[in-house]
Amino acid sequence: MSERTEDETLSPRERIAVVIGILPAGMITGMDTFAVGVALPRMQGILSVTLVEISWILTAYLVASTVFTPMYGWLARRIGRRKLFVTIIVGFCVCATLIAQSDSLEEIIFFRFCQGFFGAGFNPLLMQVVLATFPTRQQGVAFGWLTTGRMSGIIIGPLLGGIMTEYFSWRFVFLTNVPLGLLAAYLILRYVPKGHPESTKKFDIFGFIVLGIAILSLQFVLDQGQTLDWFDSIEIVIFTGLTTAAIYVFCGHIFLSRNPFLNPRVFANREFVIGLIFGFLLNFMVFGYAGLIPPILQNHMGYPVIATGLLMVARGLGTMFGSLMSGAMLLRFSAKPIAVIGIVCIAGSTWWLSFFTPNVNAVTICLVLFMQGAGFGYLSVSLTTVAFQSMPPSLRADGTSVLSLFRRLGSSIGVSVLVTQLARSSQEARQILGENYSQHNELFQHLPLPDKWNLETIRGVLSMEKIIDKQAEFIAYLHDFQLMTLLMVLLLPLVLMLRIRPPGEQIEKKDE
Repeated sequence: MSERTEDETLSPRERIAVVIGILPAGMITGMDTFAVGVALPRMQGILSVTLVEISWILTAYLVASTVFTPMYGWLARRIGRRKLFVTIIVGFCVCATLIAQSDSLEEIIFFRFCQGFFGAGFNPLLMQVVLATFPTRQQGVAFGWLTTGRMSGIIIGPLLGGIMTEYFSWRFVFLTNVPLGLLAAYLILRYVPKGHPESTKKFDIFGFIVLGIAILSLQFVLDQGQTLDWFDSIEIVIFTGLTTAAIYVFCGHIFLSRNPFLNPRVFANREFVIGLIFGFLLNFMVFGYAGLIPPILQNHMGYPVIATGLLMVARGLGTMFGSLMSGAMLLRFSAKPIAVIGIVCIAGSTWWLSFFTPNVNAVTICLVLFMQGAGFGYLSVSLTTVAFQSMPPSLRADGTSVLSLFRRLGSSIGVSVLVTQLARSSQEARQILGENYSQHNELFQHLPLPDKWNLETIRGVLSMEKIIDKQAEFIAYLHDFQLMTLLMVLLLPLVLMLRIRPPGEQIEKKDE
């Protein structure tokens, strides 16, 4: 008989109460990120900063979350899940209040980093509660409901962000975290099992510092590479070398140390490693698109802030649908076909997005975003469930921390890479479009152009350059969508490497 924790002795009714208790906690981070994503274009104008600079409001949170996520496996054992959960919720809300009182980009970025420290604990603790509360056969359904809770936050987030930004102020976008956080803390204290502290190994401070250096250095390279002209800059060369050295030292340390920051035994599980790769890519896309889709809807397609929030709801609804369907299907089918459905939906949606024009109607946008969200739900739930089905309970805390780390890495790198690629593609498209832009081009001489585009006047030249810049940026968005389509197609063979049976079949064999 397999080892069971005390939480797995709960009755079905008590398990349902636990799910209800953690749903608001699952909502809060998704709601915050996507509400902020909708508010970014307005904040960019108010603060008078560039797209790359304003993206640091997202990136600072995601970088901090990435750096501090692995330590929550150790903290959960040391403090206990419930007490730790309430602590990070309170800290998250306090930081949100401080952000709302900030008057400069630097202050906002600092407090967002602090908020990311607390936000880093949500994902690993949520997964630990599900794994400790539900037996293996029911974990797919439980993860489906957990993802649905997260997606409800992603649905509410863009809409709430649009309303608060349009009718009040961007500051209220952050303050909306407070009431939801108080509700989450109350429900966790009431329903989630205590999770008694355990005598555990000492905290690996050396591994933590080295990993933090690697992540921060990599983030600097990705964020500043385009601005500093990549390897023509001595700063980029230095930080690339620092990143490489830190990763090398960290990998050697976790395999040779008796007290590693991350337990390397989790990487011996093939299904878990495949789940890591897909978890990284999914968050790369989900949070990367949080910094891309609202700006393209507002700046290029002419949708106001509230309409943008309403359109983004479609993706959250799609993810809820895919998550619930995936959880139910995992009771009868293998994870492979479910994951394939998810990949096809995501790749199909990004391919469709790459053919968009500025005058695409709202119905088409909703269909594409719903399709993309459904793909996220199918893929995330199926592979998260598979990743832990064959993992011993003693490694679950480490596994949830490592999986959350890779997801956070995907989130922070996704925002940086896609925004950087957007800037680079914009420059290339601007150069190509500019080659044909001249008053000596016969095409311009024979076309009936408006007076404001008269190339013989300074006003006309400036107006035409503004149009070219806008068209170049729109083309760059399409290039980003093409890149994501290619990545999803290339990762399809990984699904075929999964060695997993339907959950019911696996349990029956185990009982025999």
